[in-house]
Amino acid sequence: MLRTHLARARSLALTAFLVVIGCASAAAGELQITVTSNQPAGGFAFSPVWFGVHDGTYRTFAPGTAVSPALQAVAELGDPSALATAFTGHGSQAIAGSAPIGPGGTASTILDVASPTTQQYLSFASMVVPSNDFFFGNSDPLAFRLFNAAGQFLGPITIQIFGLNVWDAGSERNDIGFGAAFIVGDDATGHVAENGVVAPVFGGSADNSAYLASILGKSTPYGYDISHLMSPGDLIATIRIEAVPEPASIAMFGAGLVAIGVATLRRRG
Repeated sequence: MLRTHLARARSLALTAFLVVIGCASAAAGELQITVTSNQPAGGFAFSPVWFGVHDGTYRTFAPGTAVSPALQAVAELGDPSALATAFTGHGSQAIAGSAPIGPGGTASTILDVASPTTQQYLSFASMVVPSNDFFFGNSDPLAFRLFNAAGQFLGPITIQIFGLNVWDAGSERNDIGFGAAFIVGDDATGHVAENGVVAPVFGGSADNSAYLASILGKSTPYGYDISHLMSPGDLIATIRIEAVPEPASIAMFGAGLVAIGVATLRRRG
């Protein structure tokens, strides 16, 4: 009888182990991405954030060159759909949020990476508003690695976006009174071509101070006026990337199954 109980215990332990391993394998490429606005009350907002995971060769933009039509739609309208279409076939992708994320707001998404052994690097993009064509994103496709060569997640990973990380797409003339997004009474689809190149909002050759000053006091569609102007050291957003589920949680779940099974066998014995 004792041998039978021990055999059952070993069988249950093996089953629990296989369940744990199976869950870990199934969830190995699932990531939860949470985006938080760190702007104070009266500060800037940003559009839903597009995320793409790829093999390190997909570049959303290059400073000093003309913006692509797909990224232009993000930078001028906050619309990531064209970028999502352009990225199709390059890797796995997801979008966090369905509306502008204002001061103190958060949005999250689950990004299911199809092949963590080959899709290891993260790119992202979002419009910064109010503006005509400001955005944040990473130009270096190798800047943020999520998985190692074996497909193991390297996180949790935290990415902070500051004013110094905000770009001017150079596609639309900066005029807060015409074509700017996130301004009450202004039509974001209005467009006067600038025919420029992607450049940093701060620290580049252009002086955007007068344009930024013109945004002060403007009313947003979400019931507040802009009272805080973005600056180079201003924290705009924080991106937090975590595994789903956490490996520790899976292990605890498996250990719990084993403990329950052993306790059950003891009661029966």
